[in-house]
Amino acid sequence: MNKALLIYNPFSGFRRHRRVHQVEAAADELRRSGVEAKILPSRGPSKAGAQAKEALEAGYDTIFACGGDGTIHDVLQGMVGHTEAALGVIPLGTANALAADLKIPCDPMRAIQQQLQYRPRTIAAGMIEHCNDKSPKRHRYFTVMAGVGPDALLVYSLSAEAKSRFGVAAYVANSLWEYITYRHAPYEMTVTRVDGSQEQINTAQVMAVRIEDFGGPLKKFAQGAQLSRNHLRVIVFRGGVRLSYPAYLLSALFGLQIRIPGVELIDAREIICRAIPGREDRRVYCEADGECLWRLPVRISIQPNAFSLLMPTQ
Repeated sequence: MNKALLIYNPFSGFRRHRRVHQVEAAADELRRSGVEAKILPSRGPSKAGAQAKEALEAGYDTIFACGGDGTIHDVLQGMVGHTEAALGVIPLGTANALAADLKIPCDPMRAIQQQLQYRPRTIAAGMIEHCNDKSPKRHRYFTVMAGVGPDALLVYSLSAEAKSRFGVAAYVANSLWEYITYRHAPYEMTVTRVDGSQEQINTAQVMAVRIEDFGGPLKKFAQGAQLSRNHLRVIVFRGGVRLSYPAYLLSALFGLQIRIPGVELIDAREIICRAIPGREDRRVYCEADGECLWRLPVRISIQPNAFSLLMPTQ
C-alpha cells in the first residue's frame, strides 16, 4: 500500500460532526505508516463509485470506504473490474456487516492498523440486474446481501431521516410495523444451483448472501456463506413467510442449530425473480447491501474475480 484515498459520506448517519475527525484520524495513521493518504467527501448518493474510479485512474492503489455498508456499496461500483487496486473499510455506519465479517474494529485508527496487516485478495462480487425490456440493463454489485421481499420493502419504506436520526432503533421499529402490515405477496423464483440444475419455486422472500458473520446478534445468519467462494448462499422461504421468516431470524439471533420448516439454504450461481402472471404486486422490491433498488423482475448472480479486497491473511 503506497497511495490511499479515503472516501466518506458527509450526509449519512448520526454524529456527522465527528465523521471528518474520524476519517482524518484514519488518514493520519496511514501517513505515520508511510502511506500517502488523502480524504475526499462523496458528492452525493451513488456518486462515490465514480469518484473511486477517478482515483484509480489517478494512481491510487487503495480506496477506503469510510462509512457503513451503503457507503461501501457505492464505492464498490467504481472498483469492479479494476483488480489492481484494493478496497478497504473504515466502519462508521449504522450497519457495518462487511467490517464485522472481516474482523475490522470500529475504531478508525485500529481499523487502519489492522488492515495494514491484511493483503489484497481478488474475489467475486454479487450482481443484481433489473430484467425489464429497457436497454441498457440497470445493475449493481454487492458484497453483503441482496434480497427480494419484505427485507427490501423495509429498506424502501425507512426514511433516510429516520435512519440517520435513530439508527438501528429505526430499523427494528419499522421492521415490526412493515411485517405486521405487509401482505407478503408471492412471486416466482428460478434458481440455478452450482451443479447447473434448475428449480422453480414460489416464494415471498429470498436472500442471496455473501458473508458469514453479520456482527452483533446475527453472527451466523447464513451458514456456509463466504466471501472467498464463487457462488451465492441463498436463503429460500418456500411458500408463505408469515411464520418461517421470523422463526428463521429468531433462530439466527439466538444461534440455534434447528431446521425451520419451509426454509432452505442453497448454493447457487443465479436466481431470477418474476411476478406470478396475474398476481403482480408493485410492493415487491429488491435491495442490495441495504440500498433499495427496483421492483420485479430481477436477476441475482455472481461475478468471479470482480474486485480486490483487503482481507486477513488467514
